[in-house]
Amino acid sequence: MSSMKDILKDVDFDNIIKKSIKESLPKKPTLEEAYVAEPKPYSQVSELVSQKTKSTHTDLYKGYVESLNRVSSELDGVDKTSANSNHSELRSLKIAETSNLNAVWLHELYFANCFDPTSEIYMDSMSFIRIQRDFGSFDDWQKDFLALGLSAGEGWVVCGYHMFLKRYVNTIVTQHSQDTMLGLYPVIVIDTWSHAYFRDYLNDKKSFLISQMREINWKVVEERIKRCESIHEVIK
Repeated sequence: MSSMKDILKDVDFDNIIKKSIKESLPKKPTLEEAYVAEPKPYSQVSELVSQKTKSTHTDLYKGYVESLNRVSSELDGVDKTSANSNHSELRSLKIAETSNLNAVWLHELYFANCFDPTSEIYMDSMSFIRIQRDFGSFDDWQKDFLALGLSAGEGWVVCGYHMFLKRYVNTIVTQHSQDTMLGLYPVIVIDTWSHAYFRDYLNDKKSFLISQMREINWKVVEERIKRCESIHEVIK
């Protein structure tokens, strides 16, 4: 007798979700280009933010995934003949796609690289070696990253490998898609939107940022930096 797992193994759930979203939209000619994102589970085990903040943040992330899927589906059938640089449905949808796609990815990067109460970095790790090389010292990187986090408004502070400069840099992203560096592969991301800290820290953003930096999951960061090493080998 077949198990439920065997019965469901060939079911294309992405296609089912995609069709369901598209059937709820006005009928238009489609190009079958849509993609479907799925929310991923993350264990925010830290005690430095409350369960309410964790739950609210998870719900917000799932909302961005739902919005991204809807925009992706609408782009399938958008009328490209009316494209216009001042205003058109295509223009609006592409801007919405960038914002929601970045929101999903930045949240996933953040959830994965933070909330590690046993956070520890070793001096012989690739993470430490590369950060020290490009910032002078690990301490200088921390100071710069914290300063940028404090200067960021509703958005993100990011450390990443810059493919043009061929080194690691710190930067900020405003909202989800403004002031975004091209050619940057993020390795450390911290949310600086007020919803990430205000319930627990009020206006003390500095304490929130320090708490997040103390719980960076360096195992996750190490894997990202190894991928950057591979990128560097391709583009050098």
